[in-house]
Amino acid sequence: MILRRPFFVEDMQPKKGLAIGARYTYMIGVANELAVRHIPHVAPRNDTLAGPYGRRADQVGGFFFIHRDDLKAMSHDWLKFSEDVRMDDQAYRLSGDVYAVNPGDRPWISEMYGYAFGAANHDVWHKWDTFSMIYPGYEPREGIPKLMHYGLLFEVGKNFSFDKHWHYDFDVTKCPPWDLTDPKRRTEGIFPEPPRPSSLDKSDFLGFYRDLLAIETLATLNAAFCDYHISHCPPSEQLVTVCKEVFSLYNDAREYIKEAESHYDCQDFHPKCDEWTKQGECDQNVGYMMETCRKACGRCSPKKMYFPETTTKDLEEKLQKMAKELQPLSEDPDQQKGAVASSPKDRATPVVIPQHEQPVVVVPRNTQPMVQNLPLSPPPPPSPAPPVGSPPPPPSSPPSPPPSVSPSPSPSPPKVLSEKQLLVRCYRLTLPRTEVKDCVDAAKKGILYEAKQNAGAVTSMETATRTKSDLTSYPASEDVGQKDVTSSRRIMERDLEDLTLTQQNENKGAAPVLDAPVLGPSLHALLGRLNKWQGLLWLLIVLAFLAIMPRIARLRRRARSGMRTE
Repeated sequence: MILRRPFFVEDMQPKKGLAIGARYTYMIGVANELAVRHIPHVAPRNDTLAGPYGRRADQVGGFFFIHRDDLKAMSHDWLKFSEDVRMDDQAYRLSGDVYAVNPGDRPWISEMYGYAFGAANHDVWHKWDTFSMIYPGYEPREGIPKLMHYGLLFEVGKNFSFDKHWHYDFDVTKCPPWDLTDPKRRTEGIFPEPPRPSSLDKSDFLGFYRDLLAIETLATLNAAFCDYHISHCPPSEQLVTVCKEVFSLYNDAREYIKEAESHYDCQDFHPKCDEWTKQGECDQNVGYMMETCRKACGRCSPKKMYFPETTTKDLEEKLQKMAKELQPLSEDPDQQKGAVASSPKDRATPVVIPQHEQPVVVVPRNTQPMVQNLPLSPPPPPSPAPPVGSPPPPPSSPPSPPPSVSPSPSPSPPKVLSEKQLLVRCYRLTLPRTEVKDCVDAAKKGILYEAKQNAGAVTSMETATRTKSDLTSYPASEDVGQKDVTSSRRIMERDLEDLTLTQQNENKGAAPVLDAPVLGPSLHALLGRLNKWQGLLWLLIVLAFLAIMPRIARLRRRARSGMRTE
């Protein structure tokens, strides 16, 4: 049910022993064998205020205006007779319930009989209210309805119909996305949208008003659904689009209803209005006559009929806010080209080598931290060592635009290395043990160590080649790092592990363990990797092998039987 206008107890005027209720003529059991089976002691009535002559209870339901003393007296019987009728094995054929027609069926309207029988059992009777509640699709001939009971199938025009029984599995709490393709089998979102009021036939005023009430019923339900979804669902394009249309239809229907009822109220909706006016009912029954016979009573102008104002303004504001949150980034002014204070667009995504925990900064073997967009130029000449304590360059600087092409590009300044980077470089170079110590001492002072030139020919060549490779590997390392970031990360992890082990050995007084050179193995490199006890072990193995060689040779020359000898 939808309450569309307020009920005023002053207008309904219930009395002790005489209540007000809506008319339900399908309750045939109040005047047949069913009433005799349950309230045989109640005398049949001889009036038609709420049912036919001879009934033992009233045909009422929907809503009641009853004196509280009467309600208190009959409330327990209301439950008792509801259970009795429910379990009556003959109620299926006596109750008039269209959903209970076979033996064993339990009447769905047992509770309505429970109220009627309970009230009759305590001598509480009723007077029908025939206009306050109607079903959508019914013509409101007796007055403006206050209550819409959408319990039956109804139609609007020739192309739209609705029955709530089509939507047993409808999930009111389901958030978007919704499947709204089948209007008769919707299980989520909103009910099927009724036609717009502007499309209705206005030639028949009463039929036009009837269809407006049906449209208003569905529009109100869908507006209530959107009210729930806006408060409980995350923002979505479908929610904004669907609910904007729902609120538009709801407000449209309300405007048409208000206009129609402003004219509808100043008419007589009952054929006996003139007769009742002559009997003085306009003064004795003001509430009913003001609703039903305003024209006959001559009360159209002085009293303005109450029309409840409802608005969706706050909900529409929430939808607008939601729509702004869903505005695409492409429509954001800050993202447009040429916008003031807009962020520059990145031209390339740099390959960033992750850093390990501070303060240790590690770079891959024979490489430097990659510099984005370096021009293709020969490596710069060696520069003086940076002062001790100079900070390393920021690890992650924003990408700079590519340099302009010029005939003579200027060489890039050398990279300032930290103490840890210089130490790693010392262990990567192929140096004699004494020069490694000198390199480490220079690294602790922040000085880039250069290999001595008076070493042996092979060693000098390897050292020079190694140093050149170390100095010229910066651009190449960028290409390698860009092609295989995973490999660079593994190399960095290995470097960090080697550096940690080396520092631990230095603390213990042991010689540093040098890593394998990149340019290929050599005797000097292999011997340089061995510490003192490893060298002694290898020397012992070689001497043992040389000692047993003569014995092996003599065994091969031992004379055997039948062997010719000189």
